[in-house]
Amino acid sequence: MKKLTSLVVLLSISSLAAAEVSIKVFLADGNTPLEPADANTPLVYRDIMVGTKLTIIVASDAAKTWDGTLDIEGIDRDFGVLSGRGYSANTRDWEGSRFEAAGRGARVRDGAGSLGSGFALNSHRTAVPGDWFIIDYTSTQVGRCRVALTEYPALDVQPVPDDEPLPPDQFPPILLYELVFNQVRTRDFDQDATVGLGDFAVFASYWGAADCADPDWCQGADLDADGCVDGADLAFFADYWLEKTR
Repeated sequence: MKKLTSLVVLLSISSLAAAEVSIKVFLADGNTPLEPADANTPLVYRDIMVGTKLTIIVASDAAKTWDGTLDIEGIDRDFGVLSGRGYSANTRDWEGSRFEAAGRGARVRDGAGSLGSGFALNSHRTAVPGDWFIIDYTSTQVGRCRVALTEYPALDVQPVPDDEPLPPDQFPPILLYELVFNQVRTRDFDQDATVGLGDFAVFASYWGAADCADPDWCQGADLDADGCVDGADLAFFADYWLEKTR
């Protein structure tokens, strides 16, 4: 065995069961939780309308340095957009997207790449338990969108024999959470951010229409896209009565 040694990276992360880093999803008000579609699958949420804005908060119950990403990958980018808050051109940091609990040197940076788009999130060694980061999400198209929270393992450096090289991909990023948003046609026809009387007036004006077609579908009133506006569409419309999109 060679006497010379090299540095090799050893993982020093706690198990996922400890749930040190967590994620929460709220409506645009930042206070009302978005309910899951099924209590047994808490990260698959109830249907939201296209145009709905959500608030995603990354929190921790530990005081530690942490590096991760929140992003949308591949074709899912066609269905939703992540947005930061309070961008500073001087620091290239989304200063409004990090809370004090993330530490004095915390950063939120653009993390767009060829396979995904989102943000790199970095807490500081001065971090304390609490809410660390806040990112906005907007649904843009009918369909399913997945948003991933990924962690880069915390690393310790220790000497090992030089004849035991470390493969470069030995410790890839770890997927902590995958949020699933199912998105349906909007009922906010007048685009005032609330499904109300104005939208019902638009819906009612097409009542009984039998010639709805792609791409307009009678200004969206044909919610099930079957060519006519009838009781089935009324039921779909009523499901979102008084719901806000932002």
